[in-house]
Amino acid sequence: MDDDTTAQDEVDRLRGERDEWRRRAEVAEAVAAERLARAEAAERALATAEVALTSRGWNPVTISDTPAAPRPKSLLERWRRYTDTIN
Repeated sequence: MDDDTTAQDEVDRLRGERDEWRRRAEVAEAVAAERLARAEAAERALATAEVALTSRGWNPVTISDTPAAPRPKSLLERWRRYTDTIN
């Protein structure tokens, strides 16, 4: 019986640990989604500002003539691209 109790305690501990990591992952995903929403809002604001300035005769300076890379399809891909830029 003591071995069964010890094994059950270990299983319960592992389940608790799994639940904690799942909760942390969900929080991280929510934070990433919020950051993505903010970045997209900033992109829209910048595009709007460029349109407004262009309509007044201002010619925006292009940083690069090469087309931008296609947008990542998932948050994981975005994270990987981000970490590639800082390594």
